[in-house]
Amino acid sequence: MQTVISFDQDALTVRGEFDAVGRKRNGAQQPPEDISSIGVRRSRQDLVLVKVNGEKLGSVGQLAGVLPVQVINPASFELLEGSPGVRRQFLDWGVFHVKHSGFFELWPRYRKALQQRNSLLRRGNIDAAALAPWDAELSTTAALITAARLRHFDELAIAFHSVYRQLLRNSVVFSGLDDLVPDSMPALSLEFFGGWKDFDERGYAEVLKDDVAQDLRAGFTRSGPHRADIDLKCGKLRAGEVLSRGQIKTIVCALKLAQSKVLLDQGIPTVFLIDDLAAELDEGRCRAVFSELVDLDVQVFATAVKESDLHNDWCRDKPLKRFHVEHGIVTPLM
Repeated sequence: MQTVISFDQDALTVRGEFDAVGRKRNGAQQPPEDISSIGVRRSRQDLVLVKVNGEKLGSVGQLAGVLPVQVINPASFELLEGSPGVRRQFLDWGVFHVKHSGFFELWPRYRKALQQRNSLLRRGNIDAAALAPWDAELSTTAALITAARLRHFDELAIAFHSVYRQLLRNSVVFSGLDDLVPDSMPALSLEFFGGWKDFDERGYAEVLKDDVAQDLRAGFTRSGPHRADIDLKCGKLRAGEVLSRGQIKTIVCALKLAQSKVLLDQGIPTVFLIDDLAAELDEGRCRAVFSELVDLDVQVFATAVKESDLHNDWCRDKPLKRFHVEHGIVTPLM
C-alpha cells in the first residue's frame, strides 16, 4: 500500500458516494438505504481509518459487511495454486456475508481460544485440566463455524458447476467455434475439508482429546477449522497442478462469479474489481465472463493495459463509462 501514497503525502484517502439511482436491483438493496458515503484513509504507518456517513467504524472488517467486493486480478491464481489459507479466506468471505451465520462473532472467539490453547501447549508439561476450558470453547465454536462453512460451500459448489459450464459454452460460441465440444477441460470435483480427518463424522472435542499428546509434542493445535480447505481436482489430481494458466483463470472466474450469485440470491449484491482480464484469456472467454457479469446485474470496475482489451459490446445494452489514466490523470473517454 505504500506505493500508492504520493511521495509528498503522509497518507492516502479514498472517498466514495452512493448514487440513489439503482439502489434496488434484483430485489436486493445496494447499498443499505441509510448509507450514503464511505471513506478510507491509510497512512504510511499502516494506520487505517474507515468512516461510513462520517462515522468511524471499529474495524476494517466491518467495512466488508457494508460493501462486498470481489477481485479478479493476476493474484487470483493463488486461489488454486496458493496455500489453503487463500481458499479458506475465499470461503469465509462468503460465509461472513451470509445473513444470520454469526461468523463475524464466531471466528474471533475461535481464534482467541486457539491462541490460548497453543500458548499452553508451548509450555510443554502441563495438566490436561488446564486445556479443558479452551477445548470446550474450541469445540463449541468449531461446530458452528464448520456448519456455516459447509452450508455455504454446498450452495457454492452447485452454483460453480453451473457457472463453469456456462462459461465454457459461451466461450466456444463467442469464439465462433460452435462445432467444438464446450467441455474441453477434464471433469472437475469440488470438495470441502473441515480441518480434521473424518470431520463429518467425528466431533472436534473428540479430536482435541485424542490428539493432545501429539499437539503437546508439536507445541500447537494441529487440527481444526483453522486447517480447513477447498479441494478442487481434475480426476485424482489437484487442478492447480495440472491445468494451464488460462484454464486456472477460467475456474477462478467461475468460483468468484458463483459465490457472488449465491450471495445475490440472498439479496446481497457484489461489486467486482477486475484487472487485466485478457491476460491468459482469449476474447471468447473474456466475453463469456462479462456475459455472466451482465446477467448478475452487478457493478463492475474493469481495468486493462490496452484499450482494445476491453470491448464495449461485452456489456451488451448496459450503460458504461470509459476512462484513460496516465501519470495520475483520469480522462473520460465516453
